[in-house]
Amino acid sequence: MKYIDPTDLKIPRVYFTEFERITYSQVKWTAEDVEEIKRNLERKVKLLGLIKGVVITATSHLFESELAQEFIRENHIVLEEGIILPALISKYKNFSDFLSAKREESKEREQYLSNDKDEINTLLSNCVDAVIKWDVDLSTKWFKQRLLQDLEDERSILRFNLSTVPPPLIADVASRIRELEPPSRGEIYKIAKNSGNKILWTRLCDYTDFVYYLSGARAVNAEGVLPQENLIDFSIADFARGETKLSDYEIFYRVFLRIIKDKTQKFFPIEILDLLTFEDIVELRETLLHSGFVEKYNRLMEKTKQRVEITDTEQLILTVNELAQFENELHLIFTDNIVTEVYQMKRIDLQKRGLKVLTSLGALLTFYGTIESVIQLTINVLSLLGLNTQIRQTERRIEQNLQRIEKFVDRSSLDKKPLLLKFLSEISKKYSSKLVGI
Repeated sequence: MKYIDPTDLKIPRVYFTEFERITYSQVKWTAEDVEEIKRNLERKVKLLGLIKGVVITATSHLFESELAQEFIRENHIVLEEGIILPALISKYKNFSDFLSAKREESKEREQYLSNDKDEINTLLSNCVDAVIKWDVDLSTKWFKQRLLQDLEDERSILRFNLSTVPPPLIADVASRIRELEPPSRGEIYKIAKNSGNKILWTRLCDYTDFVYYLSGARAVNAEGVLPQENLIDFSIADFARGETKLSDYEIFYRVFLRIIKDKTQKFFPIEILDLLTFEDIVELRETLLHSGFVEKYNRLMEKTKQRVEITDTEQLILTVNELAQFENELHLIFTDNIVTEVYQMKRIDLQKRGLKVLTSLGALLTFYGTIESVIQLTINVLSLLGLNTQIRQTERRIEQNLQRIEKFVDRSSLDKKPLLLKFLSEISKKYSSKLVGI
């Protein structure tokens, strides 16, 4: 098994937290709820597999979450093809070492004693070729520092949500957290609850979860362009005032595809992800077009962030106003690039149709009816006109022109290449073939 240093990751990646057991264990779900949760998880992994290079998730989530276990049992391919890449704490040599250590640790021991954990260990060991190694001590240290910083900074999004809480009470809670070494979420939950302030209790617990997962994303070098996009909705604040939630999933469907629809009248229904299998996702990811799409899509996200004036020195957590600015800039940049792509696609189409004029002329003059290629039609026209000496030259020129048109995209700058539209077209073709049973 290959061990990857997080600093060596260069491709777009996302830190995925929605497999974690605690996300679903605090509510009694109906059978219908569970099916909907599973459907949404599958949709998100498929989408992230298409718009990112890799989806990174904590090894502990794969062992502890029943939903995660069911998911990887049914979809080995996401591990075998590297769509999902587990993150393993650096002190563990492999998954078996991780499992043995967990069974010896009293705090989590009960969760790891059942036989199904051995089954998951075997599955991961057989299917995973590489893991991301990360340093838990550095992650824990940053988690504590960042939480205290945002408790004390009146401009932070946490303090924005604690505006009705007396500052002395916030300072007392911060002092108690500072004494924890190392801090655990459970201990912080107790401090928040014991404060006696319901708003402080609720908001600090939510924000503690948020920063905890952000620390994990940092540990595997997968914070993303917009860190909030990588994390589950902790209800920290209504960032977009009831409008678009800025997550990878929502950005793709509520922003990107809405602009596509407005500018091209093309639809990309969510059912596409339901009908496509993970085998289809793997096939789409293996194309050169996919690599170009991922690079361009994520570069536009990076470009958007560069336009936003972010007060956070680490540029990780954006304020409510900064998130609003980010969304506005995102609309502008996506719209500009999609309009450019539409123009380029039309230009290519016009060039192709220009060559096809010769095919119609050829058909009229030769009485051949339907002939298979532009080159064959043109040669027939020249033959009838007595221009045999030019046949070979024309044959070469037309062939070169067709090749130039096909390679036009490759010669354009990344921003001008119609990669976004073309890759969506490939996905739609795959979807259409499923509908008609091809």
